[in-house]
Amino acid sequence: MDTEYLTGIEEIDNQHREIEEVARAVMEAVDAKDKWHIVHYIVVRLYELLRFHFTVEEAMMRITGFPEIDEHKRVHRDMLATVERMKSATLDPNLGEDSDILKKQFSFLSHIVDHDKRLAEFLVDNVSHLKK
Repeated sequence: MDTEYLTGIEEIDNQHREIEEVARAVMEAVDAKDKWHIVHYIVVRLYELLRFHFTVEEAMMRITGFPEIDEHKRVHRDMLATVERMKSATLDPNLGEDSDILKKQFSFLSHIVDHDKRLAEFLVDNVSHLKK
């Protein structure tokens, strides 16, 4: 993961790295024209990682009174809906024919980090045990 995407909160950064790694595995499987069920399995893993990550973040936002919680949660819902569509698409045995469509869906990944950086800045500024 590029250092520009690091939030400075170790647990969040570790989750981002794992999400990025699995997202990259999806792209590689699509590029390699792996069988649809292999791609589907990896997308399901991505969905579960994202759902866990979003649950952690939303708990942190509630606990700390993050002022942008509603917008951040909306972004989470939108991203999960996108990955749900990807999961459905990967159930198609003819996935290889529409691989470009699936790859375009990954544009949402940069939004995770953009929104999470704002959350991290808020946490570092407002939660004393995170201050260096």
